[in-house]
Amino acid sequence: MNNAFKILLFVAVIATAVSCKSNKYSFLNEYPTKTVPLTDSTNFSNHAEGKLLTKSQQELLKLPSIFEDQLTEESKIGVSYLPKLSENFQSVVYYFYPNNNELISMLVTYDKQFNIINSQILAYDEIAEGMLRTTSTLNKNSIELVEYISDSPSTIIFNILEDGNITRD
Repeated sequence: MNNAFKILLFVAVIATAVSCKSNKYSFLNEYPTKTVPLTDSTNFSNHAEGKLLTKSQQELLKLPSIFEDQLTEESKIGVSYLPKLSENFQSVVYYFYPNNNELISMLVTYDKQFNIINSQILAYDEIAEGMLRTTSTLNKNSIELVEYISDSPSTIIFNILEDGNITRD
């Protein structure tokens, strides 16, 4: 009986260790998965701030390398949704408030080990001068970004490759 208990305890410890290692990204399961095509028009008028990512979650997802110099103590980052783009890579769309006047929606693609492959802004809004905003249509293999500079739209097409890389058309 004593040996059976030791074996059971050992198996439980190993299972917990494996579970913790494989589930360090499990908090992402709390966010909605969305199918494409979809339009991302995130702006101050239509966005409600949700649960923010902790500093350790931001580091785990390697967000300091994406947002670099814009990341300050007053910055806010959360997950908007998980677009289903491919079985070959992971995709996460974040909302990011670098300050009180700017709001960014950013697509980040990751490999299966959550190493960053690439990133692309999907939507941008600023309320200080109101001169620039962007919206996007996100498809399985492309992003159609529409930039409005003083209400004059221009369109930029990005390709989403099979490996998760994002290239300008």
